[in-house]
Amino acid sequence: MPHLALESVSLRYDGGAPVLSNVSLDIASGEFVVVVGRSGCGKTSLLNLAAGFLHPTSGRVLVDDRPVAGPGAERAVVFQNDALFPWLSTAENVAFAARLAGASAAERRLQADRALEIVGLAGLGDRPVWQLSGGQRQRVGLARALAAEPDFLLMDEPLGALDAMTRETLQDLLLQTWGRNRAGTLLITHGVEEALYLATQIIVMAPGPGRIIRRLDVDFGRRRLAGESARSIKASPAFVEAREDLLDSIFEREAA
Repeated sequence: MPHLALESVSLRYDGGAPVLSNVSLDIASGEFVVVVGRSGCGKTSLLNLAAGFLHPTSGRVLVDDRPVAGPGAERAVVFQNDALFPWLSTAENVAFAARLAGASAAERRLQADRALEIVGLAGLGDRPVWQLSGGQRQRVGLARALAAEPDFLLMDEPLGALDAMTRETLQDLLLQTWGRNRAGTLLITHGVEEALYLATQIIVMAPGPGRIIRRLDVDFGRRRLAGESARSIKASPAFVEAREDLLDSIFEREAA
C-alpha cells in the first residue's frame, strides 16, 4: 500500500524563525487527511514539503520508505489558483504532463477525456479554458491531477475562491473522486465544515511555530459516500457537536 510520511520535520527559511517544528504525519492509500488551523500555522509549508517543493531543515519526507528529493509523478498537486495555461484547450491542459512524457496525441486525448468525464466536464475538451467558469476551471485542475493516476493527491485550498454553492458541489466531487480512486489525499483548508465533511482524519495545527496539536478521526465523508444526504449529515447533532469541538481546538490557543 502506497505510504507518504513526514517524520519529525522542522522548517525555517534562511535562518529565520521556525515555520514548522517537529511535525509528523502519515498518509496511506484510502485515507483523506485534512489539515486545518489559523493563518500562519504552516499548513501550506507542510503541503509543500509533502510535494517535494521544499526540503525540511530537519526530519525526513518519505514515499514508501524512500526519501523525497523533489516533486514526483506519484504525488499530484492541486493549487488554490487553478494554474491553467490559457493558450491551451481544456484537454491540452489536462494532458500536459502526458505531453511532456512523450505520449502520442491520441493517447493524450484519451487520457484527458477520461479525466474530464470523472470531474463532470465530458465533452468540453476542445473549449478554451478562458471560457470556463471558476468552478469548471477548478475541475480542470483536478482532472489534470487525476490524469496522472497519482498515488497521492495534495490539495492547497482548491475550493477557497469559489462561491458557496459551487464549493459544496465540488466537495461532493472530491469525495466521489476519492471514493473511486482511493488515492491518499492531503487537503489544506480554512473551512471547518469542509474538513469535517471530507476527512477521514483531521489534523489541527497551531502557529508559533507551526505544530500539530490534535488529530481527530471522523466518518462523515464515508457516510455521504454510503448514500446519506449532505443536508442530513451537516444538520445532524453529531456533525454540529464535532464542528463546535473542532472550532474550540483551533481557537482556544488564541485565547490562552
